[in-house]
Amino acid sequence: MSDTYINARSEAIRHIGIATYSSGKIKQYLISKGYSYDVACSVVAELIKREYIDDVKASRVVLLSRTGKKQESKDFLLKRLLAAGIDEFVAEDYVYELPDDKTTIVSLYEANFPNGISYDNVEERNSALKIASRRGYSLEIAQSGLKIWLDNRH
Repeated sequence: MSDTYINARSEAIRHIGIATYSSGKIKQYLISKGYSYDVACSVVAELIKREYIDDVKASRVVLLSRTGKKQESKDFLLKRLLAAGIDEFVAEDYVYELPDDKTTIVSLYEANFPNGISYDNVEERNSALKIASRRGYSLEIAQSGLKIWLDNRH
């Protein structure tokens, strides 16, 4: 074990402290501190094995606030996890286990329109569909979810 590796590992552990970081963020941190890509990858692999880094836990932290009015489609959630440095395979597995878009779109409508909307009001329907679009839902899912949500309210 080289001094460079030991120093990189110590620096990563100090940086992590008691917080939750993804493997990608720690790898980026070490590279930004001047360590080589190979050293950063080796240190991250060891810290994952020693459970200093847990991408599943980091996934939960990243997505904790993405419910209710901030609910997003599975595709958006996956992109969010990848952007947060979560390992691609962990992110895909994590998102796969989440409820499907047909379920979460209804939750999005319930959170954003607690008093409901009128199906006959084109403006209100378009507003709901815009919110769904901004959260990454396809038009097809947004429309079918809106119909289900409105039918269940009556």
